[in-house]
Amino acid sequence: MKKLLAVVLVMAMLVSVAGLSLAEAPANPVAGKKVAYVMLLPSATIFQMWKDSCADLCAALGVDFDFFFCEGDFNKWQDTIRTCAAAGYDGLLISHGNRDGSYVFLKEVTEQYPDMKIVAFDTQFYADGAEQKLAGVTQLFQQDKSLVTVLLDEMIAKFGEGVRLIKVWRGPNYNSPFDRREVGWQEYEAAGKIVTVGEVQPLQDSIDSSNTVAAAYLQGFDRANVDGLIAYYDLYGQGVYNAIVENDNFNGKNGDALPMMSVDIDPVDVTNMLTRPDIWSAAGTTDWTLNGEIGMRLLMLQLAGEYDKIYDPASEQYGVDVVEVPGSAILASSLKTDSTVENLANVAPDTYGNLSYLSVADWMPADLIHK
Repeated sequence: MKKLLAVVLVMAMLVSVAGLSLAEAPANPVAGKKVAYVMLLPSATIFQMWKDSCADLCAALGVDFDFFFCEGDFNKWQDTIRTCAAAGYDGLLISHGNRDGSYVFLKEVTEQYPDMKIVAFDTQFYADGAEQKLAGVTQLFQQDKSLVTVLLDEMIAKFGEGVRLIKVWRGPNYNSPFDRREVGWQEYEAAGKIVTVGEVQPLQDSIDSSNTVAAAYLQGFDRANVDGLIAYYDLYGQGVYNAIVENDNFNGKNGDALPMMSVDIDPVDVTNMLTRPDIWSAAGTTDWTLNGEIGMRLLMLQLAGEYDKIYDPASEQYGVDVVEVPGSAILASSLKTDSTVENLANVAPDTYGNLSYLSVADWMPADLIHK
């Protein structure tokens, strides 16, 4: 009789504990939703990293996920968003929208489909000569200012304050990320931390144009008058790198090589950094795997109506409508022979891929896909 009683008591306790666990398990408010990632640009390694982490998070939450790359065609990007909206997608994570046309277009979409949630990455809302807002839409950016300042800090560490630098970009009002990156440069210049001794502006967004313009510029520039070079875009950096390698006054044959650094990163950059770390000495970037997860988490919180949990790691504020991911400097001197864009976390500083940047909820903990 006592054995039977003991067994009954144990079973009762197990049922009670199981019931308690079930009661405490947070409900998943996004299970069964349907979302998509719509990228204006063609596929690339970093965008695939983004897409894959979006897919992993959606799978963990029971959310249907699709993705679309639009080959740099703004009309195709708009058509894809319209098609997804008409097809009943619950939410869209959209990326790299045109600065001049995205606001008007997305305003129409949000008015026509008010129940569909949108997170917009690297897309500024601009109209009537001013920045605009779209109610209920979260904007996500890399913290472009810091992508430059982490590189300037490295130049200052090497050469001291007042380091003399050449800047490579397309000038003000050309590309919104460039303008956002220029903020960091201007702050450091105003503080006397850096001195701008030259400026190179490629005529087109191409390696060839960057190479041609930079090569011509360096032919007429005295190596003794510059300490380093910063390119606001790694594609420009690839052209500049070739120009430096081809110029004996800057490639190390006649005196020291000219160190250059770039914003953004791709496999070619890593190869060049491994090949000539004395020239391509650093890249300012963010973890694109984490970026995709950050963006998709923002969309999940919007779908759940939990806007108060949206977190901005740059300002450390909650409930915001603009989120920025801080930049990190990837140093050529830290790379290993097997380093790739995909495994940079092995050599990057703690600011890279930091899980504290994630927006979380009881049903979406930070370690959901990081077991």
